[in-house]
Amino acid sequence: MFVDFINQNILWFIAWAVLFNLLVFSYIRGSVSGANQVSALEMPALQRSGKSIIIDVNKAEHYAVSHIPQAINIPLEDIGNDNSALLKHKDKTVILACQSGSRSQNAAKKLIALGFSNINILRGGLMAWTKENLPIESTKNN
Repeated sequence: MFVDFINQNILWFIAWAVLFNLLVFSYIRGSVSGANQVSALEMPALQRSGKSIIIDVNKAEHYAVSHIPQAINIPLEDIGNDNSALLKHKDKTVILACQSGSRSQNAAKKLIALGFSNINILRGGLMAWTKENLPIESTKNN
């Protein structure tokens, strides 16, 4: 009976199978082993739980336009062994932020390789942050 259903609706079955596999793949690809995803509303509690730092991994020009208050800017391209400004935060709870979350994923991989152990990624980045009407700052001169 199930086989007959599949035979009669083979195109729909293939479409659903492809869609399911794409969803599973995108979910797996979106996670970084060793890093936690946090929502904009979970961030304040995470910040209160101990020594923490928010690192905005956007390029400097994007950081100047808008960023989370108290976030420091270390662009993704500047994350490496030779960045003493970054390495001094190894023992802190690191919260990574970018515009949408994709740069933060790459930054998390780099930080894990550098020996950081408490890494959190702002799920949805600044887009999710502003969607929740949370405060942002700008350092750009008008």
